[in-house]
Amino acid sequence: MDFKPDGLYAGHVNVWSDWSLHISIANTFAFKSLQDWFAYHPLYAGGKFTYPFLTNLISGMLMKLGMPLKHAFVLPSIFLTFSLLVGLYLLFYLLVKSKKLSVLSVFIFFLSAGTGFVNFLKELWRNPSFEFLKYPPIDYGRYDIYQWFAGNMAVGLLIPQRSFLIGVTLGVWAIVGVLYVILRDNLAESIKTKILVISGILAGVLPIAHPHSFMAVFLITGLICLFSFSKWRILWHFVLIAGIISSVLYLTFIWGGIENNSFVKWNPGYTVKGDFFDWVKMWSLLWGIMLPMAILGLYFWRNSINYSGWAVYISAFMIFTVGNLYLLQPIAWDNSKIFWWSYLILSAPVSMALASIWAKRNFIFRVMAILLFLILTLTGITELTRLVQVDKHDFMMTSTDDINLGLEIREKTDSLAVFLTAPSHNHFVMVWGLRPILMGYTAWAWNFGFNYSSREADMREMYLGVDVSELLKKYNISYVVIGPTEINDLNANEKYFSEHFPLIFRNDNYRIYDTRQFN
Repeated sequence: MDFKPDGLYAGHVNVWSDWSLHISIANTFAFKSLQDWFAYHPLYAGGKFTYPFLTNLISGMLMKLGMPLKHAFVLPSIFLTFSLLVGLYLLFYLLVKSKKLSVLSVFIFFLSAGTGFVNFLKELWRNPSFEFLKYPPIDYGRYDIYQWFAGNMAVGLLIPQRSFLIGVTLGVWAIVGVLYVILRDNLAESIKTKILVISGILAGVLPIAHPHSFMAVFLITGLICLFSFSKWRILWHFVLIAGIISSVLYLTFIWGGIENNSFVKWNPGYTVKGDFFDWVKMWSLLWGIMLPMAILGLYFWRNSINYSGWAVYISAFMIFTVGNLYLLQPIAWDNSKIFWWSYLILSAPVSMALASIWAKRNFIFRVMAILLFLILTLTGITELTRLVQVDKHDFMMTSTDDINLGLEIREKTDSLAVFLTAPSHNHFVMVWGLRPILMGYTAWAWNFGFNYSSREADMREMYLGVDVSELLKKYNISYVVIGPTEINDLNANEKYFSEHFPLIFRNDNYRIYDTRQFN
């Protein structure tokens, strides 16, 4: 993300699509008064603010202290990424008891996932060039047919979905703390208690950090505690702290915010359309040889895995099963946030399998181990190679003129004034004006659990400009925004609004009409 003279740009399409909402939330914490922080959902005026906000709260507080927006976003991400790397190493070490395999497991996770590299190699064979090798033209792990929008975890989730990064980091460290206490019997009781209390706090805040990670950590740590029930006299510290904090945060910030009764949906097979063999084909494309390699590793190392380890590995398969049976949000891609938790844990037995093959001390087996590692990681390498070259694929998030208009709105209008806008994911009124918009991006309104269909129809009706007084009153609309998107997508009748309402703000792209007479 970078500011240029003509606007704010994102270095990847996934950042362009997701970070506008994150910026809006961080700006709210930085520049609005405390009583307005949770007054409405940024994407849906009048809706409860249920979005996991912790990472954006951190960025907002840094901005409040004077840090520029770019640094307030990037620096916490760097810190969290480093913390995640250390946490993953410790988690894998507790599971596999090997420094080398722990490092290998980290690489397997970060260089995930499927067999998209095959198409990359086919195209490279047909059109061999150094430029093609240096900059893959597309993300080869993306399969729109399965609503799977990135093969690599970092490309699809870790960078664009800021809540995933903080959620998986806190979750990994919470699991590390619980496992460490269970596996280190020689620790003093006071130290065990402190570690479990800290782990409980980390797990407890997950509902406002990343709910999918909360679900995964709840299952993983729950199974660990069940398998280690004999240690309940010490483990209750974790269970009680995590349970109290998460319950309070869930009831305060999430409970009652979901309007859609079919938010969680029974959906066997995830997004595959077909039979069992089609399902196997889908996961072969999305994850390649990950699952069979993990099973192979567990078989090879079955005699050296303790009860806690089995609890963690079984939870990984349970998480994978849940993700294949239920859609946890209406947009299927969001199940990837659960699936990647399974992939994370199974990276350990995959490294075990590779180590067992390598240990045969035979040239053929060692070549096989290298080839298997490349099959596991080549797709991720191609996507990461493309990702880091941000100068070749930047996308404008908001123009400078629209940012300035948003800042003018923020300065000159009531902080809770409702604006009628096009349902855009990056509308400047939401991101920079920090004002409630009647409804933002339709798919997100659906995915956040709002019953939006009647509101969407009313928005279209208002923009037609036949007789809007009753609808303006219904939604307490203070201002109507008309610009390119409103005209092209909603057939906005600007003549009607210009004849009936005063023009109060404008720039080269947008006109904003004052409709407060109907409030």
